[in-house]
Amino acid sequence: MTDDTITAAEKPKKAPPKWGLAWPFLIVLIALGLWSAYWIYMARQVESNLTAHREALIRAGYHVQYDPVSVRGYPFRMFMEFKKVEVVAPSGKGFAAPVIAAEANAYALDKWVMVAEKGLTLLRGRHEGLDLGQVTVTGDALRASVSGLNKPVYDVAIEGLNPVFVSSDPARPFALSGAERFEAYLRPNAKTADMADILVRITGAKGDPLSLAGKIGQTKPFTLHWEASVNHLSQFKGVDWGQSVEAWQKGGGALSAMKSSLKIEELNLFLESDLMSVDSNRRLNGQLKLEISGSGDPFGFLLSTGLIDAQYEPLARPLVGVRMVAEKAVVMNFEFRDGGTYTGPLKVSDAPKVF
Repeated sequence: MTDDTITAAEKPKKAPPKWGLAWPFLIVLIALGLWSAYWIYMARQVESNLTAHREALIRAGYHVQYDPVSVRGYPFRMFMEFKKVEVVAPSGKGFAAPVIAAEANAYALDKWVMVAEKGLTLLRGRHEGLDLGQVTVTGDALRASVSGLNKPVYDVAIEGLNPVFVSSDPARPFALSGAERFEAYLRPNAKTADMADILVRITGAKGDPLSLAGKIGQTKPFTLHWEASVNHLSQFKGVDWGQSVEAWQKGGGALSAMKSSLKIEELNLFLESDLMSVDSNRRLNGQLKLEISGSGDPFGFLLSTGLIDAQYEPLARPLVGVRMVAEKAVVMNFEFRDGGTYTGPLKVSDAPKVF
């Protein structure tokens, strides 16, 4: 024996088990498999729901046509491309498009975004037995989104950038010939069930000279903002617009908190109404406050909207003046009742009719 310290030989270390290194990959594979199963299942659900909605519309008298469609976009999107689309109500109103793309996040199927890259055609239906023809709509961007599909009132947004509208029948012009931007929104009211808030905003609008918008704009570009709350929205149903309005009216339908502003160059008009409804003849009931300011002739607006009839213009002009001047503002109060439009005791036209 020596004084040297003798140490026991160290035991060789065991190699780490191979399964320990594989677990992270197994977890990823399992998660990928579960997600793939979820995506395939939800894609089949989307296709089944689409078929059910189409069949329900057809049973209700609609014409619904498009080429066979399937869901794509794995792994994070649900994407469908509808080709040769036609959706027409019994009244003849509807739309057609060469292609409409619809997309949603695979993890948020409650919101869909739709784009009509090649434009679309609006079918205007019939009015008093006359076919109103079609309107071709093109633009830099035509898109819409729909969310809240599991709620009674959907959240809908429609937007058009530099839209152009061309009517198939010049004798029956569409309201607009073009605009810089068109926006329309329908959202459920946060406080009241079965009520929706509506907002329409049109910037740089150009009205067809023969249309109401053209007469309102007096051949000049204008900007319009209109908003209101609509109650008893579930009552708004029927085979066409007229029947829907009548059903809504019978169900107690009304507009509340209605506000609108219209700017035509230097002329500004602001309209406001706390409550507005329609009678059994679809003529307006309620009170309307109109404030006119800026410079220009407001009678183009008053006459074109029917707030003042041409035969009453000589009586009404002293209330407004021949032309507005920038430092002068005029407030006019209108009341729609018994099928007529009154300012004070003076009847100035028939009440506007909702077509």
